[in-house]
Amino acid sequence: MAERIAEARKLLAESGYTREKPLKFELRYNTGEVHSKIAVAVASMWKEALGVEASLAAVEFRSLMQDVDRRDVDLFRLSWIGDYNDPYTFLQYLKSDFGINLPHYKSERYDALLDEGARQVDASKRRDLLQQAERVMLADHPVIPLYFYVNKHLVKPELVGWYDNVMNVVYSQDLSLKARPAR
Repeated sequence: MAERIAEARKLLAESGYTREKPLKFELRYNTGEVHSKIAVAVASMWKEALGVEASLAAVEFRSLMQDVDRRDVDLFRLSWIGDYNDPYTFLQYLKSDFGINLPHYKSERYDALLDEGARQVDASKRRDLLQQAERVMLADHPVIPLYFYVNKHLVKPELVGWYDNVMNVVYSQDLSLKARPAR
């Protein structure tokens, strides 16, 4: 971590930012207690480690989306939940021609790896291509991944029809209880 912070400080200095003349920007996020706590924590860490001054702005989700769409925002908080259990559902979000590529990320190499991965039928080769695409994107830093959503469920063994899925949606009509053996 110390090396990463030193590198960040060096890059900021090369861009003309110092403790006396800090980088200043606004971090905009949708309202919510968890989002506010995370924004305060992140801004504090940036300030402590880099001297960066991030002002925080909590806005309603619709307003945030309008600001992002107009590109009237410095930095914004957003999340993505995949619709199916495959890395492509997350990686396609940053494909340059994907309709909701909100960061407006564009990389010919990334797009090519995703296209090749989508056509690949060999699971191992497909995984390798998608991992390469992820490395390309992470090196370019169009997003700052902070955390992953986690769902926890306590499910009785007698419950039939329960299944974990990336959308965390299970319909009650699909659930039933196994009959208990007579005593």
